[in-house]
Amino acid sequence: MFKKACILLLVVSTLISCKKDKPFVPNSANGLPGYWTRLGDFAGMGRVRSFGFTIGGKGYILGGNAASGFNSQLIDDFWEYDPKTDKWTQKADYPGQAAEYIRGFAINGKGYVGTGYGQRLATPGDEIPQNNDFWEYDPATDKWTRKADFAGGERENVIAFEINGTGYMGLGTDNAYNTNFKDFWKYNASTDKWTRVTDYPGTGSFGVAAFAIGGKGYAGTGGTSPEIAAKDFWQYDPATDKWTKKADFTGKGRAFSGQFAIDNYGYIGFGSTVDATADDWFRYDTDNDRWAKITVFPGESRYDMVSFAIDDIGYVGTGNPGVLKDFWKFTPRKVN
Repeated sequence: MFKKACILLLVVSTLISCKKDKPFVPNSANGLPGYWTRLGDFAGMGRVRSFGFTIGGKGYILGGNAASGFNSQLIDDFWEYDPKTDKWTQKADYPGQAAEYIRGFAINGKGYVGTGYGQRLATPGDEIPQNNDFWEYDPATDKWTRKADFAGGERENVIAFEINGTGYMGLGTDNAYNTNFKDFWKYNASTDKWTRVTDYPGTGSFGVAAFAIGGKGYAGTGGTSPEIAAKDFWQYDPATDKWTKKADFTGKGRAFSGQFAIDNYGYIGFGSTVDATADDWFRYDTDNDRWAKITVFPGESRYDMVSFAIDDIGYVGTGNPGVLKDFWKFTPRKVN
């Protein structure tokens, strides 16, 4: 299974190995430069398969697993990051099921998160289910409120983003990776209602990269089985409820990558290819439907990390292999 990658005694066939691709040196001919800067380490335990998102000018990291393999050490802690001070503050613990692969979005200054794989205080040896619970977080009060369960049912590794005050969530898989969900749903925070919209037509169903830019959603790459890593890429228009095929991702097909959006550009990097843990990053130009490779990350390549953007700066940290705690920022720079 993908998420157990690099535990070689347990994995027979996956998209993942722990070797690195050749270094990439950007120049005006072959890539877009930018600056990676290492920040202070994440203040909580090292972890994998956590969820990172933003509300206003702050970043947040939720839950995940403090063990990288089968020996699950699920956690439900919740942390706030202030980029102005490079400091982490622990906030109220997540009251839902402690889980990995939780996902969600922010709407009108509040966070909305749910789904994932895990169970609060699970007894070792018990079956740990997937979840459909869904919660609202208010940073003004540091309070969690239970909301309507995700209408698509229990699953993990969904995609999620916000467009014009509406949340969107879907795709994902069961823990055995036997079911590849393609259904897609929108969430109205005012009415606490889920409505099914047009299914995702792309190849991948888990570990898919997704973000929203300019009133449209974008999704692509990901896996459909442990042997297949997709490269197709799609745009979702909520006004017409239609998906449109866009230019394929130009890097190696991958799952469990990092992603964030800055201005009219989406960024996808790291992740698990069929034969490596990727260290490269790519920028997608939504105006011109074009991909370009950017600087390779100077630290350890990884997958199952957290990633988000605040005020036109990208942030990446934690993840596999191991249970990493380092945290980095990416400052884009245009080429003349």
